[in-house]
Amino acid sequence: MTHADLTVLINTMDDEKVEHLLALFADVDMTVTCPPQTGMIMMTATDSFETDFYLGEVLVTEARIIFSGCEGFGMVSGEAPRRALARAAADAVLRCPGQSEIQDRLLACLQQEELKQEIRLSEDAALIAATKVNFDLMPGV
Repeated sequence: MTHADLTVLINTMDDEKVEHLLALFADVDMTVTCPPQTGMIMMTATDSFETDFYLGEVLVTEARIIFSGCEGFGMVSGEAPRRALARAAADAVLRCPGQSEIQDRLLACLQQEELKQEIRLSEDAALIAATKVNFDLMPGV
């Protein structure tokens, strides 16, 4: 799982799942080096000419955590301190070698959530596909 995938996954999971993720780290010695704080970052996009331009500012929450000498960083969109802590903790655990037990629990939790989100997306896609109109098959058009 890439860091971008991890951020998207944690950003889109519901609050109950974020709390479950944080509960995984309850018995683990972690130090919050930078508590959750909000800030603004500039969001860029690329136009059809492959030129970057600025869309505007986005509110984010970021946090930093140390776990067994490994630093984890979490930045999520919006004002979401618990989500930023969960992202930072997951980052720190996944960066740290020799922590297979907690990494296995974390990955199992994340894979379960990823599967749940994939199922939800495919169900949504099926609903949308049912409303799609094929103009080639319409008589008189």
